[in-house]
Amino acid sequence: MKKTFNFSLLLVLLLSTNAIAQTPPEIPETLKENAYSVVLNNQIDFTCESMTDAVKKETFSVTILNEKGKDAGNFIIMCDKFSSLSKFSGEVHDQTGKLIRKIKKSELQMSEYSSGLTTDDYTYYYECSAISYPYTVKYEWEIKYKGGFISYPSFIPQDRFNQSVVEATYRLHHPAGSTYRCKALNTDAKMQTKTTPEGPCEEISFKGLKALEQELYGPPLNNLLPRVYLAPTTFVFDGSQGDMSNWKSYGIWQYGLLADRDALPPAFKDKLLSLTANCSSDRDKVKAIYDYLAANTRYVSIQLGIGGLQPAPAMDVHKTGFGDCKGLSNYMRAMLKEVGITSYYTVISTDNARLLKDFSSVGQMNHVILQVPLKNDTLWLECTNAQLPFGFVHSEIAGHDALLIKENGGELCRLPAYPDSLNTQVRSAQVSIAPTGKATIKTNQECGLFQYEGLFGISKLEPDKQKDVLRSQIGLTQASVSNVNIIEKKTANPLIDIEFQTECNQFGNKTGNRLFIPANVFQNHLTIPNQPKRSYDIFINYGYVDTDNINIELPEGYSIEAMPKPIFITNQFGTFTATVAQTGKEIHVIQRLFLKKGKYPISSYEEFTNFAKTVSRTYSGKIVLKKE
Repeated sequence: MKKTFNFSLLLVLLLSTNAIAQTPPEIPETLKENAYSVVLNNQIDFTCESMTDAVKKETFSVTILNEKGKDAGNFIIMCDKFSSLSKFSGEVHDQTGKLIRKIKKSELQMSEYSSGLTTDDYTYYYECSAISYPYTVKYEWEIKYKGGFISYPSFIPQDRFNQSVVEATYRLHHPAGSTYRCKALNTDAKMQTKTTPEGPCEEISFKGLKALEQELYGPPLNNLLPRVYLAPTTFVFDGSQGDMSNWKSYGIWQYGLLADRDALPPAFKDKLLSLTANCSSDRDKVKAIYDYLAANTRYVSIQLGIGGLQPAPAMDVHKTGFGDCKGLSNYMRAMLKEVGITSYYTVISTDNARLLKDFSSVGQMNHVILQVPLKNDTLWLECTNAQLPFGFVHSEIAGHDALLIKENGGELCRLPAYPDSLNTQVRSAQVSIAPTGKATIKTNQECGLFQYEGLFGISKLEPDKQKDVLRSQIGLTQASVSNVNIIEKKTANPLIDIEFQTECNQFGNKTGNRLFIPANVFQNHLTIPNQPKRSYDIFINYGYVDTDNINIELPEGYSIEAMPKPIFITNQFGTFTATVAQTGKEIHVIQRLFLKKGKYPISSYEEFTNFAKTVSRTYSGKIVLKKE
């Protein structure tokens, strides 16, 4: 019997399919609260076909609710010689669910740009936009890995503030008999064994993650959002085999990458011995060689060699005069070895102060420095920027955990941290005001430790740039800066001393026979948190002491009508004092803020807000002068 084709049925099916396609995704109201974007679904399947080959298949769909969330709809993937983007497709749907655009792999932009001189990395990216909000973007792609992997792709279902997640799942398919390690942070979710059509796998899922709002003086994003790190216990990577089960075994593998990379030219060895011949101590020898490093090398990022983890040979750095943090630290290590001084290659993070003690992995560190253990002291050398003062531990590594790479394995340690009270800025200013309101200000500014670091390099700027930096610290319009003199003291606790003169045509505001002048002309403030409802503890990430001593000469024919009252505050966050007094024809203003780094309970939020308001209000206080 001959079959007939039912065109009416086909039309119904097409209309039904189109109707389903146009149905916008349902987002629970609770997930819209505080959200700029909502991840509808994120599915990752990472399949290890062997110790060296793997495939990652990922589906990601997100609804962009408003302009602030549009970056969440962009596609960006980094690849290198070990990974390649093999498949890609994308779709954009409007708020009704209607398909308005398809995105092909050929539309992706590809960039090999990086800050490094030489790198294996390259990036695919697509900047997505739509005419109106909300809209939904869906991406599907596949990445192939070859040459091994030292860790598995991590899983971060939320990667920003003001983003919620409907559902996200990560599945790991690893070869039978192999073992892996997992570390889940900021969540109670755990990996579970599941059965899929592709076989058994390990799975972790998240549902209904609400959007989090960033708060001033709040915790960093990494402290809040769920993260899952995974890695093989033993691995093969770029022809190198290792064991990542703990930090000690990781260190053994990393030490192997340093083998035979400390050789130097024979003639240069003689130069090093000559360079240090008159040094009276090992510390002096280290400084002499560190000064040589500063004068003869420069930093260039080079991400080659065992996935960017192996330093360039010391011989190569010596010949070219440049290297990255790995190469320069290894070069310094090699030079010290030639004069009989032991040092240790040290890996550290400039972003995260703490390493996970029970989960060793490469991805936690992004920098290399050098430890030099002397008899009565331990030096930490920043070889990337040897212009920094010798022995100074800069703010990006001070107090951070690090891993010493030794022959017998990795050894966790913690770098020293300076007391907040040493991060000082002391400004002394002499203000002369003419009856017309024109003023001349002579300022001496001395900054220590991390406040020194904030002005580090100003002496290398062009004079006009120096003036721009100093002018930005003065709260006066149309001010000019001149007579700049800078003295840098590169001691272990470094200081920078700056003298300069400022002139302006109108110091304060004149109203009738009154002149309203600033008690403190500098741009000081303490940012005031202003959340109606606080969700997190208070985090003060940087402690310091600011002291301003200002003498103001009364203009001829004027007397003081009103002055700010004295302030004396001491609490758990620090201290603040401010006094204004008159001696003859001079006004003396002294203001001092000591802010303590630390974590403070949410219950003290109101106290901190009031403290910040008082400090900022006092800094912006006025003195009223009246024409006699």
